[in-house]
Amino acid sequence: MIRYVIVAAIALFAMVGLAMAQPDTGPPRWMANMSRLHQVVMNGIPRPYANARDPTPDTPAKLRRGAALFDRHCAACHGASGQGTGPDAFALVPAPADLEWLARTPESRSEPYMYWSIAEGGQSFGSEMPAFKQTLSPKDRWSVIAFIRAGFPRQ
Repeated sequence: MIRYVIVAAIALFAMVGLAMAQPDTGPPRWMANMSRLHQVVMNGIPRPYANARDPTPDTPAKLRRGAALFDRHCAACHGASGQGTGPDAFALVPAPADLEWLARTPESRSEPYMYWSIAEGGQSFGSEMPAFKQTLSPKDRWSVIAFIRAGFPRQ
């Protein structure tokens, strides 16, 4: 029952956000995550990803690699600071997700969510986010996640 209340609250906030969105700015940045969050609330993270944890420590080299991969594969849509405002963002519906909040989310909750999101992309949620499971190795995916979790540090 509590799941249905949470989903109803999320839907209400989505409708209010859409109503308040200015026509020249497009949908609110957080709208891109609504369908995926609904999936997590109702069913959890899919089993293959539910216990995903980064097996390696964050090092300066790993963060540099994550920054380079993020710049190459993610920044055009998500923006250099992850706010969903990259140069290609405004042509996408729904708008790219704002990733900044993931840097402040507890690691135990965000790592499986991020790994799943990067690996599977957003096609099943009506998003143009590509799936990277064939493009980025697990090591590369964890490097991108470490970069995001570190708050998008630039050297």
